[in-house]
This record gives sequence, structure tokens and C-alpha cells, in this order.
Amino acid sequence: MPGTASTTDYSYLLTEQQAYAPTLAKSTAKERKEKLSRILRYLDDEQNTDRLLEALRSDLNKPEVESRLSELGPVYSHVNYIKRKLSRWMEPERISTPLAMLGTMNYVYKEPKGCALIIAPWNYPFNLAIVPVLYAIAAGCTVVLKPSEYSPATTEFMRVMFHDLFARNEIAVATGEAETSAALTKLPFNHIFFTGSPAVGKKVMAAAAENLASVTLELGGKSPCIVDDDVDLEKSARNVLWGKGFNAGQTCIAPDYLMVNDNIADQYVAALCRASQDFYGDDATTSDSYARIVSDKQFDHLTGLLEDALEKGAKVVCGGRHDRTTRSFAPTILTEVTREMKVMQEEIFGPILPVMTYNNLTEVVAFVNRLPKPLAFYIQANNRRIIKRLLAETSAGGTLVNDFFLSNANPALPFGGVNNSGIGKSYGYHGFRDFCNERSVVERKLLDLSMVYPPYTDKVRSLVRRIYRW
Repeated sequence: MPGTASTTDYSYLLTEQQAYAPTLAKSTAKERKEKLSRILRYLDDEQNTDRLLEALRSDLNKPEVESRLSELGPVYSHVNYIKRKLSRWMEPERISTPLAMLGTMNYVYKEPKGCALIIAPWNYPFNLAIVPVLYAIAAGCTVVLKPSEYSPATTEFMRVMFHDLFARNEIAVATGEAETSAALTKLPFNHIFFTGSPAVGKKVMAAAAENLASVTLELGGKSPCIVDDDVDLEKSARNVLWGKGFNAGQTCIAPDYLMVNDNIADQYVAALCRASQDFYGDDATTSDSYARIVSDKQFDHLTGLLEDALEKGAKVVCGGRHDRTTRSFAPTILTEVTREMKVMQEEIFGPILPVMTYNNLTEVVAFVNRLPKPLAFYIQANNRRIIKRLLAETSAGGTLVNDFFLSNANPALPFGGVNNSGIGKSYGYHGFRDFCNERSVVERKLLDLSMVYPPYTDKVRSLVRRIYRW
């Protein structure tokens, strides 16, 4: 059967998967691992890899290095990690038995939730679509995958891949515009995994509530980067500029704004500009080491943010070049930024980097905590007291100290946001659990509760009092 679906048969498709889900739920760890290996074998074929790299270049002009690092690499990493751990994850988990339940065995049984809907974004269109699918496979779920309409070439690659590798009643790819995603979320899936903006995430959650489906929402927000005055200026600035310039800033965990200690602000901004020059040359919009903005809509969003900031007094220190015909937008460093500007109120999701300054950490903590909780929080500092204080007095989905992006490079670490930046965690055991129902089981082995059956005599009441204290 084909691995894709037209816009007219989603209900039928879900019915097909619902019929197959009980059979899939009984699959063994060995069978699930083989399915994961099937995906890697497909990607190991150089022709398939070349097609994927070309699709990513077509959609986002992604340099090959960035595609291998952020799209292909994570898939291999997660598959290999899951294969090492899956047998143990699937085993029933023994739970200690309290004295009052003497004679019973208690454990947690991990069963697949059933039929999963995965809605993927366009910024890392392969990675952020395939990785959730890997964990759904590991858990024994069927999957309908809805890739983004803004990355059509990569979507077509995945459509063909899953058509070749899986029957439609197990994994299917649904294509279409935003209306397709909205229609899918109204169907009674058992679990919905969505990656995208907080605004759309709210709509997904509202639709899921109609069917009481569980959700994982990987969202975004304004991820801050705090720079202390004890950093190595050049090293730190290059680190920050790389984190912001990767994929042209179209990363949910990219640093959204900087707060730099007043003592080094001018020198640090100059170092950021030197880093941009070193990485991308005089004109990043023509660099073959730099991605492009995905769509006219996103390009217009960025130019709107920049224009609003400039009208309200912000200054472009370096960068600023952009060309709508090629959707190229150079890394742009802004100073004299205020919180009234849209660039400090909305998630940027592009290569504009506002720089603010601070005098003390109390000021930093107050500013960060006034905004919704971010997906990522970055600290560039060497002073352990400062690092510990920032960790203790702020909240975020994840935190990196003196680096970028590595929080989602380790498959064993949970990845996800908090409140406005997301609900639920993925990756590793957390990703497996996301697609599982943890079913509690109590099994009577010895004794019974007949001593507390009616009639409730004085002897029974006395016994219950003792049990209660236990």
C-alpha cells in the first residue's frame, strides 16, 4: 500500500491505522529495531543522501556541512541510541511494594498509546520530522506524519522514503497546506506531537482537547543569552555568532537576544562583527556557507521587525543586508534596543540579534523573568557563582553554559520547553515514554484482603487502624 495520503482520505487512513495498531502493539524489541535499521540503510545509500542534501538546499539553501550536522547526524545518533536501550525500556518496570500491600507484585507496563499524529516544521524539515517518528516506532505506535508545506522538496523526499519502507497502515505521510494540519488535528488520534510556534501550538492543543488526545508541544520563544564580563571576548563572540548564524537563525533554540555586561559591551559587539566577517565574508547574502530564509512570508516578518526597531531608535552595527528576490538576510547586530520594540516582544526566528546591556544580575533576572519561559537559556560566563545564580533564579526548557545547540545533541537528555515554550519532553527514554501509556499493574501473589471484608467488627476496625499507620 502507498505511504502517502491525499486530502480526501484522512479519516479512512486513521481507520486503517486504528485497525493495525493492536497488532503493532505486540511487536517485539527486535522487530522495532529492525524498522529503525531500515531507515538507516535507506540513508546509507549515497544516492538517497545526495537527494536529501539537494532537497535541503532547494528548500533553505542549507550548506552541506549544516545539513549533515543538524539533519542527518541526529537521526543516526537517535537510532543508534534507541537500538541500544529499547529492550530495557520495553521491560515492565518493577515498583517497590508497601507493607500494606504485602503479597502483591507491582510494576509499570509500557504500552503504545496507539495512533500518533506528528506535525513537523520547516526549519529542520528532516530532523524534526524523523526523530519523533523514530520514538513512535520504538514505542510501537502507528504514525501519520504531516511535514511543512514550506519545505516541499524535503517533504517529497520523506514521502518517497516512507512509501518505500513502510505500509500506509503503519506510517503515512500527509501533504498539504495549513488546512491539512488543522483537519488532521480534529481526528481522534491518541497522541499529537507538534513542533512549531506557541500561537499554532495553542490551536493544536485546543483541537486535541476535543478528543482528549495527549500532546507534546515543542515550541519556542525568546531564548536569552547572558554574557558576563569574564569571558574570552573573541571565543565567546564567535560561539554566539555561530549559534545565531547557523541555518540563518531559523532555529527554535537559537539565541534570540543578548544581554551583555556593560563593562565589555562595546568590545563584545565589535567581536561579533569580526566573527561575522570571518564566517561569511563581506556579504553573507552571497556566502555558500550561509542558508537562506525559507519563504517570502518569513522574510517579510524579519524585515518588519528590523524596520520597527530602526524606527524606534535601534542601530545596525553590522550586517543588515537583505534581498527579497533571493530571500537572503545577513546576520544583523542591533544595539540601542528597548523592550518596546517588536524585536524584543516577538520570537525573531532569523539572523537579527538584538544586544542589550546590564549592570548587575538582579537586573538580568528581572528582565528574563518578565518574559514567557524560553525553550533555551544561554550563559556565557566562567564565574560559578554567576552560573549557579542564573540557573537558580530563572526557568527554561534547557540551558547551555559556554556553548550552543548541544542540549539537543545528547539523546539521553530530555528536550522540550516549559509553559509557553512547550509541553512534554522528547529524546531518549523521555521520547519513548512520550508515545507510551505507562500502565500500572498490581498482581496478587499471596494472601488477600479478606481480613477487612464486612461485617466491620471491632477486630476489623483495629486492624485497619494499624494498616493505616503503616
